[in-house]
Amino acid sequence: MKKMTWSGGTITELFIYPENSEFENRDFIFEISTATVDVEQSNFTIFNNYNRIIMTLDNEFVVTHNDKETIALSKYEPHTFYGGDKTISRGKVNDYNFIMNREVCHGDITGMSLANGSVIYPRKGNDPCEKKLELVYCAKGKLTFKIHDIRNVIHQGDILIIDHGIIGKDYVFSNEEDQICDIIITMAMINSN
Repeated sequence: MKKMTWSGGTITELFIYPENSEFENRDFIFEISTATVDVEQSNFTIFNNYNRIIMTLDNEFVVTHNDKETIALSKYEPHTFYGGDKTISRGKVNDYNFIMNREVCHGDITGMSLANGSVIYPRKGNDPCEKKLELVYCAKGKLTFKIHDIRNVIHQGDILIIDHGIIGKDYVFSNEEDQICDIIITMAMINSN
């Protein structure tokens, strides 16, 4: 995971696709990161030709686009917007970001808290795309991933990348711990130009 700084705090790049892309060069199809917003008001970096989804992992915060539209966001509430918009945020938070090239990638994010014994099955659906990646970020606690006879534990701060073209949908996630597990699931659906 690559760590960077921005004018309002720090960024941890969790995954970039293709993996040989460089965030600074803006040659990626999509990128997922967490960030700290350590100042009360910050200006988002402009990403022309990219759509963005942002979600706070803790505190509430407010985003304003183009000095007009203002949106108040609560924990795990996703907000989609065009990366080329002038965007200002207010509030100190830890957030989760999904930035995707709008010509070749679309997707969504879902945040949730799982109690002990909770099980999540793969999403069904026929989203038309050439490649579908599901990325599961463990924001708090531990998550168990099971496929066939294989069992792995995803720890806080880890991300699991599932290529649906290789693995399919024959797996489950569960919380087998005595504490709450918070996860963010990102679906990235990619088509060629």
